[in-house]
Amino acid sequence: MAFVEVNNVEIKGLSVAVPKETKTVKSQPFFTSNEAENFTSVTGVESSHLAPLNLSLSDLCFEAAQKLLIETNTQATDIDLVMFVSTSRDFYICPNTANILQHRLGLQTSCVAIDLPFACSGYVYGLYVAGSLLQSGQLKRALLLVGEMPSKNQSSMDKTVWPLHGDAGSATLLEFSPSVNNSMKFNLNGDGSGYQAIICRQPGIRNYPVTEESLKSVTIDNGIERNALQCEMDGSEVFSFAIKKPFEAITALADNYQIDIQQIDYLLIHQANKMIDEKIRKKLKLPAEKMPYSMRYYGNTSSCTIPLTMVSQIAQSLSEKVNSLIMCGFGSGLSWGAAHIITDKIICLPVIEV
Repeated sequence: MAFVEVNNVEIKGLSVAVPKETKTVKSQPFFTSNEAENFTSVTGVESSHLAPLNLSLSDLCFEAAQKLLIETNTQATDIDLVMFVSTSRDFYICPNTANILQHRLGLQTSCVAIDLPFACSGYVYGLYVAGSLLQSGQLKRALLLVGEMPSKNQSSMDKTVWPLHGDAGSATLLEFSPSVNNSMKFNLNGDGSGYQAIICRQPGIRNYPVTEESLKSVTIDNGIERNALQCEMDGSEVFSFAIKKPFEAITALADNYQIDIQQIDYLLIHQANKMIDEKIRKKLKLPAEKMPYSMRYYGNTSSCTIPLTMVSQIAQSLSEKVNSLIMCGFGSGLSWGAAHIITDKIICLPVIEV
């Protein structure tokens, strides 16, 4: 386990943007009404937001970042680093989406622009990487842009993934501050032996090139149709991973840094589905009010579930006082990480619809 700390960095503001259009679980053609009810009972998802064809994740992150800069009274020239954390890049190979957003947001050309292709663990990893680049003080402020647009690489006829996920993008303003007393503490992990548990096999270099055959939809099972460009998930392997590794990461983080889990204000865990997350909460013996959910109306938004939960469920607490937070992201890779973050009256914008 990789235990690492980031010093002299704090979260100053946070915003999230989602598409206006929504899809509901009960309207999916592969579900009967009873199946839809059972799905919602297990996952906690009733509906989610769905991007139209002409909207990309970078558009959502742009809107979130632009409004965050205004509300925090931050000038574009104040940003020294922009980091885009997602697998939903504008272009699969190049250029980096962070560079495109640097230009769209009017950031200076001396601004460092980096893409990190993480999915569900992306917010935790993004905080660590961006924070690490800020902590020396040579860079002062960063925009961390994190999110996912799974609707672009999932089959709408695949009941294992389509009704569960939603589209969302976030912007977090991080700032170097030598007066910050509390470090950000992380426990980061990965296991590539499970890389096929959640995978899009094409496009990419390993299975190059994309052909007409790649675009043909194949019936895998009842209610599961997809082509080679669309994401697939091994549900049983993901479930086994998700009920074990996040709990271990959180408890190891707490043990290593002597954090009393019972004294934190909130546990912000990636919302894979409610049944998995509730198992983790109960094993940690935390009361329900300390683990807020946003997935009922937003679904599993991959790396955006943590910031989306912050702005949609606990914004008042975050904006009014100091909060002790444990975050945990886990997913494709396989990749997982836990973090202990202290926030102090951060600016949280209402969820933006684009």
